[in-house]
Order: sequence, then C-alpha cells, then structure tokens
Amino acid sequence: MVAGKRVNTLSRHEIARGKTSLSELFADGRRRKGGLVFMITSEFSPAKAGRGAATRAMFTVGKRQVPGAVERNRIKRLMREAYRLEKDVLSAREGCGGPTSGQPVTFIAFIYRGRRDAIPSLVEFREEMKRMFEALARPAGGKLPESDRR
Repeated sequence: MVAGKRVNTLSRHEIARGKTSLSELFADGRRRKGGLVFMITSEFSPAKAGRGAATRAMFTVGKRQVPGAVERNRIKRLMREAYRLEKDVLSAREGCGGPTSGQPVTFIAFIYRGRRDAIPSLVEFREEMKRMFEALARPAGGKLPESDRR
C-alpha cells in the first residue's frame, strides 16, 4: 500500500461505461490481436470521457464463442483479475495523468477470442495482458525508442 491507497484494485471508476464513448471505441479504436484476447484502445478528452479513472477497461466474451453462461462469467473474471494484476505495466507507461490533469483518458476493450472447449488459466491471461500492454507502450511503427534498445 502506498499512503493508504490500494494499488492492485479494480474499482468501479476503472470500468468503461457510456454508450457514446464505447461506440466510438469500437468504431475508431486501434486493434491488437493476441492469442487469447483481442484488444481495442482509444483515447478521449477528459471532457468527453466524463469522471473516472485515467484508464478504463471493459471485458467481454461472446455468446457464440462460449455458449455457457458459467464459462463466460469465469473467463470474464479471469480477464478482470489478470488486468488488475498487470495494470501497473500500463500505468507506468501513462504516468500520473487522468481526467483531473487534462491528459487523455484511455478506454480499452478486451474481447475473448480463445477456444470454447478449454478455459485458459490465470497465468496465461496474465502473460497475454502483459504482452499486450508492452505492445501498447511501443510506438506505432513497432520499433522501440533509442533509449529502450539494447
């Protein structure tokens, strides 16, 4: 804990909400394909995003992909837990910005695209999230900045 603040939490302010923001996220967001998860990201101005955290996430599993509700809910729980445990990689990239500082608000959608017959473990989801966050930190060209190359 840092000064009474719990670091590895996923509060309700960090969940992506808002019909217009989510519609624009799916229409205009940058897409990244992973082995288990498909990620869509977009940045919004603090005025447009409303109140909440600097990074907001949503987690979805398609009914056609995983027909059973119990399995869908388990996969969403695992994705949320992996995000909660690995989001420090993402927050280190962003710094200490947020809606109050005038910096853009990042919306992220995680869509499960794995197999329907086997639910991945938490470890697999964590590795996938970490890879996706590191890819998100890289510039659009995919090359690392000069300071990070070695």
